[in-house]
This record gives sequence, C-alpha cells and structure tokens, in this order.
Amino acid sequence: MATQKAINEVVEILRGYDRFIVVSHVNPDGDAVGSLLGLYLALKEMGKQAWALAKEPLPEIFDFLPGSGDVLVGEVAEEVNPQWIVSLDVASRERISGSIDGFRDGVKVINIDHHPTNPHFGDVNLVEPALSSTAELVFRVLRRLVHTVSPQVGMCLYTGIITDTGCFRYAGVTSETLNLAAEILNTGFDPYVVSRSLFEEYPLSRLFLERVMLERIQVLLDGRVLVSVLYPDDFDRLGAAMSEAENLVNRLRENQGIEVGILFIGLPSGAYRVSFRSKGRVDVSSVAKTLGGGGHRGAAGLRSELPFEELKSRIIELVGRALEDKGSGLVS
Repeated sequence: MATQKAINEVVEILRGYDRFIVVSHVNPDGDAVGSLLGLYLALKEMGKQAWALAKEPLPEIFDFLPGSGDVLVGEVAEEVNPQWIVSLDVASRERISGSIDGFRDGVKVINIDHHPTNPHFGDVNLVEPALSSTAELVFRVLRRLVHTVSPQVGMCLYTGIITDTGCFRYAGVTSETLNLAAEILNTGFDPYVVSRSLFEEYPLSRLFLERVMLERIQVLLDGRVLVSVLYPDDFDRLGAAMSEAENLVNRLRENQGIEVGILFIGLPSGAYRVSFRSKGRVDVSSVAKTLGGGGHRGAAGLRSELPFEELKSRIIELVGRALEDKGSGLVS
C-alpha cells in the first residue's frame, strides 16, 4: 500500500501551495485522462490556480468528461506560472505529454503513479504498484485532504478506475478497489454515462479497424501468442484517428490458450507503437522495458524506430524466452 509518509507529503504540498500544473502521459488512456482531469478539477474547487497541460488534444472518446475542454494543448501562455508540477500515471519522465522543461526553474515535480517500472523521477514520489490505477491514488490523496469529492471529480476518477481494471476484470482488483469505487459512486454521478460513453459509443471506423486487425492475426509460439499490425494507411483509408486503436490489443488476449497479445501500430513517422497484453504468466512490462518501454505485468507498451520485421523478431524472441522460463525472470 502507498506509504503514509508519501501521501502525507503530497497532501501538505497541495494544501500549502496555490499554483499547480497537472500533466499525464503521451497517448493517454482512461486512467491518465481521468486522473489528470480529476485532480485538475479538485484543485480548482479548492480555490487553487491549476492548469492541465497536454502535447496533443485528448482522445475524443473522453470529451464527455468534465474539464476536458479546459486542457491547454501545445504552446502555453505566459501567465501559466506554477509552483509545482504534478505528473499523473506517467511511467517515466520521457513519457510526459508536453515539455515541462520551461517550468523547471525553481518548480518541483510530484510524481503520482502506479507503474512498477516507474524510476521515481519526481522530487516527491507517490508510487504504488499494488494499486490498480493512478485514479485510486488521487482519490486517496483527496480523501486525506478532507476534500469533498464532487460528482464531476468522481466521474473522472471512476473513469480512471474502470478503464485500468477492465471494468474490474483484471488482476489486481481487490475488495478495497470495489469499496473505493463504491465510495466514488456515492459522490452522485450516473455511472452509466461513463460506461456508455467509453464502451457503447465507438465510431464505426473503430469497428472497421478491429476487422482489419483480426484479418491480419498471426498465431505464434505454439498457439500461445497472437500478433497483428495496423499501418498508417489503414487509419487514413478508414478515416480513423490513431486513438481509436486504444485497447484493440485486448481482443488478441481474449482467446482460449493465448498467453500474450501483441499489436503493432505503424506511425506516420515510420516508427512503431507496440501494445502488449498478458494474462499474467508473462510479465510483459519486462519485455517492453528491454526495448525502452514499460508498463504493468499484464499491460505494457513501447515505441521503437526499428524496422518492423526486426522489431517483431526481437519481441517474439523475448516473449518466447519468457514463455519457456529459461531463467529470464519474466515468468511467475
């Protein structure tokens, strides 16, 4: 469990200072967005000056969340003058969405995260891999602040929890997770607005992307690994945003006998983004970390400039070693 000392330190900073920037990671998922907007709104409700920053606009699927229209994208106005930067759900400093270097003169960083690969890059670090989401940590901090969580903040944090737990299906969900989610629901928002917006309002282009992904499936390593790829032309042809591929990799894991699903997504720059999903026997965060990425045991990712075939070959080799448990330390 997150150390009491770290939570208390973050609470005292949020209580004692008045100006905060909140940031999250590139290619943000529900936990990143929910934690970002949840803390941003809570700080505003506390009478603080707060700015939510991102390098690029948030994925449209999160437009329903309160505060989503407040996020500052790209260049930042001169009046943004924080005393602290709060990094949320960022596994390593390099993955922060947008540059914070211009604010570093006298400005310190609070690092709130739950990735086991997090190197504690902040001046203050609240990192707890045992928790299922960063949104859980944010809620615990607000509760310690004795801040009454509004329905708007609750909706954001609930979004973070249900996306990172797969609607409470993934490993790591505990009775405390469910109790905390119930406490957040008691703030008064409609949870079906969240689940409908996230899981029942996909654009048709995403369905067509899924069809292309499934058509390209390769079954490897004696039927234990499914691999597929999407190219930039696929997105252009279908009129789909890159963000619509978020979590499509889950479909590759959801099959009998499959231990690991891997989805390669070609980027316009020529690089590849790789998403991993595991049922837990293989620690895909260790596989990803070997090639410069990171994440969790059951969900990880990386970005690489390597040519596709070389990258794929290296990844399959690493996953194969893990499956065979040849002393790699990747298998439980």
